[in-house]
Amino acid sequence: MGMESINFNGIFSLIIFFISILFSFFLLTVKSNNRTANILLVVFLMTCSIDVCGIIIGQNLKNKPEVYEFIKSSSYIIFPSLYLYVRSICYINFKVKIKFFYHLLLFIIYNLIVLTIFISPEAELLHVTLFKLLGIFNTYLLKLQAFIYLVSISLVLNNYKKKFLENYSDGEIEIYKWLSGLVLVFFITLPLSIIKDLTYFSNHQKIFSWSIVVLTTVALFILCLFILKALYSPDFFRGVNNDINLKKRLINRKNEHKICESEFDSVNTAIHEQLRKHMIENEPFLEPKITLQELAQQMKMPVRRLSLIINQHSGQHFFDFINNYRIEKAIEIIEKSAKNEFTIQQIYFEVGFNSKSSFNCAFKKHTGYTPSEYKNLKENSPNHKKMV
Repeated sequence: MGMESINFNGIFSLIIFFISILFSFFLLTVKSNNRTANILLVVFLMTCSIDVCGIIIGQNLKNKPEVYEFIKSSSYIIFPSLYLYVRSICYINFKVKIKFFYHLLLFIIYNLIVLTIFISPEAELLHVTLFKLLGIFNTYLLKLQAFIYLVSISLVLNNYKKKFLENYSDGEIEIYKWLSGLVLVFFITLPLSIIKDLTYFSNHQKIFSWSIVVLTTVALFILCLFILKALYSPDFFRGVNNDINLKKRLINRKNEHKICESEFDSVNTAIHEQLRKHMIENEPFLEPKITLQELAQQMKMPVRRLSLIINQHSGQHFFDFINNYRIEKAIEIIEKSAKNEFTIQQIYFEVGFNSKSSFNCAFKKHTGYTPSEYKNLKENSPNHKKMV
Protein backbone atom coordinates (compact mmCIF):
# COMPACT_ATOMS: atom_id res chain seq x y z
CA MET A 1 0.00 0.00 0.00
CA GLY A 2 2.78 2.38 0.95
CA MET A 3 4.74 1.74 -2.25
CA GLU A 4 1.62 2.11 -4.41
CA SER A 5 0.87 5.41 -2.69
CA ILE A 6 4.39 6.65 -3.30
CA ASN A 7 4.18 5.68 -6.99
CA PHE A 8 0.82 7.39 -7.28
CA ASN A 9 2.33 10.46 -5.62
CA GLY A 10 5.30 10.33 -7.98
CA ILE A 11 3.06 10.39 -11.05
CA PHE A 12 1.03 13.29 -9.67
CA SER A 13 4.20 15.12 -8.71
CA LEU A 14 5.60 14.91 -12.24
CA ILE A 15 2.28 16.09 -13.68
CA ILE A 16 2.25 19.06 -11.30
CA PHE A 17 5.87 19.92 -12.08
CA PHE A 18 5.45 19.96 -15.87
CA ILE A 19 2.12 21.80 -15.74
CA SER A 20 3.73 24.37 -13.45
CA ILE A 21 6.56 24.89 -15.93
CA LEU A 22 4.14 25.38 -18.82
CA PHE A 23 1.90 27.73 -16.87
CA SER A 24 4.91 29.66 -15.58
CA PHE A 25 6.17 30.07 -19.15
CA PHE A 26 2.77 31.47 -20.10
CA LEU A 27 2.77 33.90 -17.16
CA LEU A 28 6.26 35.16 -17.96
CA THR A 29 5.62 35.67 -21.67
CA VAL A 30 2.05 36.97 -21.74
CA LYS A 31 1.57 40.72 -21.99
CA SER A 32 0.34 42.07 -18.68
CA ASN A 33 -0.03 45.38 -16.91
CA ASN A 34 0.90 43.66 -13.67
CA ARG A 35 4.05 41.70 -14.50
CA THR A 36 5.18 41.77 -10.87
CA ALA A 37 2.13 39.73 -9.87
CA ASN A 38 2.85 37.19 -12.61
CA ILE A 39 6.46 36.79 -11.47
CA LEU A 40 5.39 36.29 -7.85
CA LEU A 41 2.80 33.74 -8.97
CA VAL A 42 5.50 31.88 -10.89
CA VAL A 43 7.68 31.79 -7.76
CA PHE A 44 4.74 30.47 -5.73
CA LEU A 45 3.79 27.78 -8.28
CA MET A 46 7.35 26.56 -8.84
CA THR A 47 8.24 26.39 -5.14
CA CYS A 48 4.99 24.51 -4.52
CA SER A 49 5.75 22.02 -7.30
CA ILE A 50 9.31 21.53 -6.00
CA ASP A 51 7.94 20.93 -2.52
CA VAL A 52 5.44 18.38 -3.87
CA CYS A 53 8.24 16.62 -5.77
CA GLY A 54 10.33 16.38 -2.60
CA ILE A 55 10.36 12.58 -2.40
CA ILE A 56 11.38 12.14 -6.05
CA ILE A 57 14.08 14.79 -5.70
CA GLY A 58 15.38 13.13 -2.53
CA GLN A 59 15.61 9.73 -4.22
CA ASN A 60 17.64 11.16 -7.09
CA LEU A 61 19.97 13.23 -4.93
CA LYS A 62 20.95 10.65 -2.32
CA ASN A 63 24.63 11.24 -3.08
CA LYS A 64 24.24 15.03 -2.96
CA PRO A 65 22.45 15.77 0.31
CA GLU A 66 23.63 19.39 0.36
CA VAL A 67 21.90 20.04 -2.99
CA TYR A 68 18.76 18.30 -1.79
CA GLU A 69 18.68 20.38 1.39
CA PHE A 70 19.03 23.58 -0.61
CA ILE A 71 16.17 22.57 -2.90
CA LYS A 72 14.07 21.54 0.08
CA SER A 73 14.58 24.95 1.66
CA SER A 74 12.45 26.45 -1.14
CA SER A 75 9.47 25.44 1.03
CA TYR A 76 10.19 28.55 3.10
CA ILE A 77 9.46 30.71 0.06
CA ILE A 78 6.00 29.27 -0.71
CA PHE A 79 3.84 31.30 1.64
CA PRO A 80 5.88 34.54 1.54
CA SER A 81 5.53 34.50 -2.27
CA LEU A 82 1.77 33.81 -1.97
CA TYR A 83 1.44 36.69 0.49
CA LEU A 84 3.28 39.11 -1.80
CA TYR A 85 1.32 37.83 -4.79
CA VAL A 86 -1.98 38.55 -3.05
CA ARG A 87 -0.81 42.05 -2.20
CA SER A 88 0.34 42.65 -5.77
CA ILE A 89 -3.04 41.80 -7.28
CA CYS A 90 -5.10 43.54 -4.61
CA TYR A 91 -3.24 46.86 -4.88
CA ILE A 92 -2.32 48.42 -8.20
CA ASN A 93 0.42 50.53 -6.61
CA PHE A 94 2.24 47.52 -5.15
CA LYS A 95 6.00 47.46 -5.74
CA VAL A 96 8.64 45.02 -4.58
CA LYS A 97 10.84 46.81 -2.07
CA ILE A 98 14.16 45.92 -0.48
CA LYS A 99 12.50 45.63 2.93
CA PHE A 100 10.45 42.70 1.60
CA PHE A 101 13.57 40.53 1.70
CA TYR A 102 12.92 39.91 5.40
CA HIS A 103 10.33 37.43 4.12
CA LEU A 104 13.31 35.27 3.10
CA LEU A 105 14.76 35.21 6.63
CA LEU A 106 13.88 31.57 7.42
CA PHE A 107 15.06 30.47 3.97
CA ILE A 108 18.43 32.17 4.54
CA ILE A 109 18.88 30.86 8.10
CA TYR A 110 18.02 27.32 7.01
CA ASN A 111 20.65 27.40 4.24
CA LEU A 112 23.25 28.88 6.56
CA ILE A 113 22.74 25.93 8.90
CA VAL A 114 23.03 23.50 5.97
CA LEU A 115 26.16 25.27 4.75
CA THR A 116 27.69 25.07 8.23
CA ILE A 117 27.03 21.33 8.38
CA PHE A 118 28.73 20.55 5.09
CA ILE A 119 31.75 22.85 5.37
CA SER A 120 32.49 22.43 9.07
CA PRO A 121 35.03 19.86 10.32
CA GLU A 122 33.83 16.44 11.38
CA ALA A 123 32.56 17.61 14.73
CA GLU A 124 29.93 15.02 15.62
CA LEU A 125 28.32 16.96 18.46
CA LEU A 126 28.05 20.09 16.31
CA HIS A 127 26.50 18.13 13.43
CA VAL A 128 24.00 16.39 15.70
CA THR A 129 22.97 19.75 17.14
CA LEU A 130 22.61 21.34 13.72
CA PHE A 131 20.61 18.40 12.35
CA LYS A 132 18.26 18.65 15.32
CA LEU A 133 17.90 22.33 14.53
CA LEU A 134 16.99 21.47 10.93
CA GLY A 135 14.42 19.04 12.28
CA ILE A 136 12.85 21.81 14.35
CA PHE A 137 12.77 24.04 11.28
CA ASN A 138 11.08 21.42 9.11
CA THR A 139 8.65 20.16 11.74
CA TYR A 140 7.59 23.30 13.59
CA LEU A 141 8.84 26.56 12.11
CA LEU A 142 7.69 25.75 8.58
CA LYS A 143 4.14 25.10 9.79
CA LEU A 144 4.18 28.16 12.04
CA GLN A 145 5.35 30.28 9.12
CA ALA A 146 2.53 28.93 6.96
CA PHE A 147 -0.08 29.72 9.62
CA ILE A 148 1.20 33.28 10.17
CA TYR A 149 1.21 34.04 6.44
CA LEU A 150 -2.25 32.57 5.92
CA VAL A 151 -3.58 34.83 8.67
CA SER A 152 -1.76 37.79 7.12
CA ILE A 153 -3.22 36.99 3.69
CA SER A 154 -6.70 36.84 5.22
CA LEU A 155 -6.19 40.32 6.69
CA VAL A 156 -5.03 41.69 3.33
CA LEU A 157 -8.09 40.23 1.61
CA ASN A 158 -10.41 41.64 4.26
CA ASN A 159 -8.84 45.07 3.78
CA TYR A 160 -9.20 44.69 0.01
CA LYS A 161 -12.89 43.91 0.40
CA LYS A 162 -13.46 47.06 2.45
CA LYS A 163 -11.64 49.24 -0.05
CA PHE A 164 -13.49 47.67 -2.94
CA LEU A 165 -16.84 48.42 -1.33
CA GLU A 166 -15.75 52.00 -0.67
CA ASN A 167 -14.67 52.70 -4.25
CA TYR A 168 -16.25 50.36 -6.80
CA SER A 169 -19.77 49.49 -7.82
CA ASP A 170 -19.53 46.78 -10.46
CA GLY A 171 -19.79 43.06 -9.97
CA GLU A 172 -19.19 40.73 -7.08
CA ILE A 173 -15.90 40.71 -5.21
CA GLU A 174 -14.76 37.68 -7.15
CA ILE A 175 -11.09 37.97 -6.34
CA TYR A 176 -11.87 38.22 -2.61
CA LYS A 177 -14.10 35.16 -2.69
CA TRP A 178 -11.74 33.11 -4.82
CA LEU A 179 -8.56 33.84 -2.89
CA SER A 180 -10.41 33.47 0.42
CA GLY A 181 -11.43 30.01 -0.75
CA LEU A 182 -7.82 29.26 -1.65
CA VAL A 183 -6.65 30.34 1.80
CA LEU A 184 -9.35 28.17 3.36
CA VAL A 185 -8.03 25.16 1.44
CA PHE A 186 -4.56 25.82 2.84
CA PHE A 187 -5.95 26.20 6.36
CA ILE A 188 -7.68 22.83 6.01
CA THR A 189 -4.63 21.04 4.60
CA LEU A 190 -2.19 22.52 7.15
CA PRO A 191 -3.25 20.09 9.94
CA LEU A 192 -2.88 17.22 7.46
CA SER A 193 0.66 18.39 6.73
CA ILE A 194 1.39 18.35 10.46
CA ILE A 195 -0.06 14.83 10.73
CA LYS A 196 2.17 13.78 7.84
CA ASP A 197 5.28 14.92 9.70
CA LEU A 198 4.21 13.32 12.97
CA THR A 199 3.44 9.97 11.33
CA TYR A 200 6.80 10.03 9.53
CA PHE A 201 8.67 10.26 12.84
CA SER A 202 6.40 7.69 14.51
CA ASN A 203 6.78 5.15 11.67
CA HIS A 204 3.08 5.08 10.70
CA GLN A 205 3.97 4.58 7.06
CA LYS A 206 0.44 3.96 5.74
CA ILE A 207 -0.90 7.18 7.20
CA PHE A 208 2.22 9.00 6.05
CA SER A 209 1.88 7.67 2.48
CA TRP A 210 -1.81 8.48 2.16
CA SER A 211 -1.36 11.94 3.64
CA ILE A 212 1.20 12.61 0.91
CA VAL A 213 -1.29 11.42 -1.71
CA VAL A 214 -4.00 13.73 -0.37
CA LEU A 215 -1.65 16.72 -0.18
CA THR A 216 -0.39 16.06 -3.71
CA THR A 217 -3.95 15.79 -5.01
CA VAL A 218 -4.83 19.09 -3.34
CA ALA A 219 -1.76 20.72 -4.91
CA LEU A 220 -2.82 19.50 -8.37
CA PHE A 221 -6.36 20.75 -7.72
CA ILE A 222 -5.10 24.22 -6.76
CA LEU A 223 -2.85 24.38 -9.82
CA CYS A 224 -5.77 23.45 -12.07
CA LEU A 225 -7.86 26.20 -10.47
CA PHE A 226 -5.21 28.78 -11.35
CA ILE A 227 -5.10 27.57 -14.94
CA LEU A 228 -8.89 27.53 -15.31
CA LYS A 229 -9.10 31.07 -13.96
CA ALA A 230 -6.46 32.18 -16.45
CA LEU A 231 -8.35 30.52 -19.32
CA TYR A 232 -11.91 31.54 -18.51
CA SER A 233 -11.31 34.87 -16.78
CA PRO A 234 -8.29 36.60 -18.37
CA ASP A 235 -9.37 39.92 -16.84
CA PHE A 236 -10.23 38.36 -13.52
CA PHE A 237 -7.72 40.27 -11.42
CA ARG A 238 -8.09 43.99 -10.91
CA GLY A 239 -6.18 46.40 -8.69
CA VAL A 240 -7.43 48.67 -5.94
CA ASN A 241 -5.51 51.86 -5.25
CA ASN A 242 -3.95 51.45 -1.83
CA ASP A 243 -3.81 55.26 -1.45
CA ILE A 244 -7.60 55.44 -1.17
CA ASN A 245 -8.51 55.79 2.48
CA LEU A 246 -11.29 53.99 4.26
CA LYS A 247 -14.14 55.77 5.98
CA LYS A 248 -12.78 54.95 9.43
CA ARG A 249 -9.30 56.19 8.61
CA LEU A 250 -10.65 59.42 7.16
CA ILE A 251 -12.76 60.10 10.24
CA ASN A 252 -9.80 59.35 12.49
CA ARG A 253 -7.65 61.75 10.49
CA LYS A 254 -10.31 64.40 10.81
CA ASN A 255 -10.36 63.91 14.57
CA GLU A 256 -6.58 63.86 14.85
CA HIS A 257 -6.25 67.20 13.09
CA LYS A 258 -9.22 68.57 15.02
CA ILE A 259 -11.13 69.59 11.93
CA CYS A 260 -14.33 71.34 12.93
CA GLU A 261 -17.65 69.58 12.67
CA SER A 262 -18.46 71.31 9.40
CA GLU A 263 -18.03 67.87 7.78
CA PHE A 264 -21.41 67.04 9.26
CA ASP A 265 -23.17 70.39 9.13
CA SER A 266 -25.87 71.77 6.87
CA VAL A 267 -23.36 72.36 4.06
CA ASN A 268 -22.83 68.63 3.71
CA THR A 269 -26.54 68.05 3.96
CA ALA A 270 -27.03 70.40 1.01
CA ILE A 271 -24.28 68.59 -0.93
CA HIS A 272 -25.94 65.26 -0.18
CA GLU A 273 -29.18 66.64 -1.59
CA GLN A 274 -27.30 67.71 -4.73
CA LEU A 275 -25.86 64.21 -4.95
CA ARG A 276 -29.31 62.65 -4.64
CA LYS A 277 -30.63 64.96 -7.35
CA HIS A 278 -27.68 64.12 -9.60
CA MET A 279 -28.28 60.39 -9.11
CA ILE A 280 -31.98 60.70 -10.00
CA GLU A 281 -31.67 63.10 -12.94
CA ASN A 282 -28.45 61.89 -14.58
CA GLU A 283 -28.50 58.24 -13.44
CA PRO A 284 -24.71 57.69 -13.35
CA PHE A 285 -25.36 54.35 -11.66
CA LEU A 286 -26.40 52.91 -15.03
CA GLU A 287 -22.70 52.83 -15.96
CA PRO A 288 -21.62 49.31 -14.86
CA LYS A 289 -18.09 50.33 -13.92
CA ILE A 290 -18.82 53.64 -12.20
CA THR A 291 -16.30 54.33 -9.43
CA LEU A 292 -16.14 56.69 -6.49
CA GLN A 293 -13.48 58.73 -8.29
CA GLU A 294 -15.63 59.12 -11.41
CA LEU A 295 -18.69 60.14 -9.40
CA ALA A 296 -16.57 62.67 -7.49
CA GLN A 297 -15.42 64.16 -10.81
CA GLN A 298 -19.04 64.47 -11.92
CA MET A 299 -19.90 66.21 -8.66
CA LYS A 300 -16.72 68.35 -8.90
CA MET A 301 -15.59 67.57 -5.38
CA PRO A 302 -12.73 65.68 -3.68
CA VAL A 303 -13.08 61.91 -3.48
CA ARG A 304 -12.59 61.88 0.28
CA ARG A 305 -15.33 64.42 0.89
CA LEU A 306 -17.79 62.50 -1.29
CA SER A 307 -16.93 59.26 0.51
CA LEU A 308 -17.61 60.87 3.89
CA ILE A 309 -20.92 62.35 2.71
CA ILE A 310 -22.13 59.00 1.36
CA ASN A 311 -21.13 57.20 4.54
CA GLN A 312 -22.52 59.86 6.88
CA HIS A 313 -25.86 60.50 5.19
CA SER A 314 -26.68 57.05 3.78
CA GLY A 315 -24.79 54.83 6.22
CA GLN A 316 -23.58 52.75 3.29
CA HIS A 317 -20.50 51.82 1.35
CA PHE A 318 -20.26 53.27 -2.14
CA PHE A 319 -20.95 49.75 -3.47
CA ASP A 320 -24.32 49.51 -1.67
CA PHE A 321 -25.13 53.19 -2.32
CA ILE A 322 -24.91 52.70 -6.10
CA ASN A 323 -26.67 49.33 -6.05
CA ASN A 324 -29.65 50.76 -4.16
CA TYR A 325 -30.27 53.21 -6.98
CA ARG A 326 -29.88 50.39 -9.49
CA ILE A 327 -32.45 48.25 -7.65
CA GLU A 328 -34.88 51.18 -7.44
CA LYS A 329 -34.49 51.60 -11.21
CA ALA A 330 -35.06 47.87 -11.74
CA ILE A 331 -38.25 48.01 -9.64
CA GLU A 332 -39.43 50.97 -11.69
CA ILE A 333 -38.85 49.04 -14.93
CA ILE A 334 -40.67 45.96 -13.61
CA GLU A 335 -43.66 47.95 -12.41
CA LYS A 336 -44.01 50.03 -15.58
CA SER A 337 -43.46 47.24 -18.07
CA ALA A 338 -46.09 44.98 -19.58
CA LYS A 339 -46.15 41.27 -18.82
CA ASN A 340 -43.01 39.51 -20.12
CA GLU A 341 -41.87 42.71 -21.84
CA PHE A 342 -38.41 42.41 -20.29
CA THR A 343 -36.48 39.38 -19.12
CA ILE A 344 -34.54 39.45 -15.85
CA GLN A 345 -31.29 39.48 -17.85
CA GLN A 346 -32.41 42.51 -19.85
CA ILE A 347 -33.38 44.33 -16.66
CA TYR A 348 -30.11 43.78 -14.79
CA PHE A 349 -28.06 44.83 -17.82
CA GLU A 350 -30.27 47.87 -18.24
CA VAL A 351 -29.70 49.10 -14.67
CA GLY A 352 -25.92 48.58 -14.60
CA PHE A 353 -25.30 45.07 -13.24
CA ASN A 354 -22.92 42.73 -15.01
CA SER A 355 -24.02 39.44 -13.49
CA LYS A 356 -27.30 37.81 -12.56
CA SER A 357 -25.99 36.54 -9.21
CA SER A 358 -24.94 40.00 -7.99
CA PHE A 359 -28.27 41.44 -9.20
CA ASN A 360 -30.27 38.74 -7.39
CA CYS A 361 -28.29 39.24 -4.19
CA ALA A 362 -28.69 43.04 -4.21
CA PHE A 363 -32.39 42.85 -5.17
CA LYS A 364 -33.26 40.42 -2.38
CA LYS A 365 -31.27 42.46 0.13
CA HIS A 366 -33.24 45.56 -0.88
CA THR A 367 -36.76 44.10 -1.24
CA GLY A 368 -36.82 40.73 0.47
CA TYR A 369 -37.71 39.09 -2.86
CA THR A 370 -35.70 37.73 -5.75
CA PRO A 371 -36.25 39.61 -9.05
CA SER A 372 -38.29 36.70 -10.46
CA GLU A 373 -40.51 36.54 -7.36
CA TYR A 374 -41.09 40.29 -7.44
CA LYS A 375 -41.82 40.22 -11.19
CA ASN A 376 -44.30 37.36 -10.81
CA LEU A 377 -46.11 39.09 -7.94
CA LYS A 378 -46.40 42.27 -9.99
CA GLU A 379 -47.64 40.47 -13.08
CA ASN A 380 -50.19 38.39 -11.14
CA SER A 381 -51.57 41.28 -9.11
CA PRO A 382 -52.98 44.27 -11.08
CA ASN A 383 -53.14 46.34 -7.94
CA HIS A 384 -49.72 45.30 -6.74
CA LYS A 385 -47.89 48.23 -5.21
CA LYS A 386 -44.24 48.88 -4.76
CA MET A 387 -42.94 46.85 -1.85
CA VAL A 388 -40.11 49.02 -0.68
